[in-house]
Amino acid sequence: MPDKRNVTVGFRSREQDGGSERSSSLGGQLHKLSTGWVLTYREPPDEENAAETLNTLFVREKELMLRRRGTIFLEQTFRLDELLPGKLETAYGPHDVKALTNRLDIDLSETGGIIEWKYDLLMQDQTVGSFHIRLDIREEQAG
Repeated sequence: MPDKRNVTVGFRSREQDGGSERSSSLGGQLHKLSTGWVLTYREPPDEENAAETLNTLFVREKELMLRRRGTIFLEQTFRLDELLPGKLETAYGPHDVKALTNRLDIDLSETGGIIEWKYDLLMQDQTVGSFHIRLDIREEQAG
């Protein structure tokens, strides 16, 4: 098995409380590691982000660590029912954030799978958003 595969990532993000919903199909790569997986994919520029965003998701059995690099930088770990610290940097400067994860489903194999999680993002102990993310990952077929 090659340790790096080209994949298509079906990306769906929904902000709870009547917020925005986005979905798209993105190109990416899935890497198998001895400790889990690394998924990388790029989001094209949109109204909120003037630049392309590179997402790297480190996937372990019961934990995700997301690193977003673009107009907004976010580094956040997600573990079910745990409040974990993270870092957020915007044009307004750095911010300490925390995420409380209330759903975490990981089902990956060499040919793809699903990663789905829901979390509340807190800044200064106040919830600034509730998010639901689902990634449907499929290996790109040659030919």
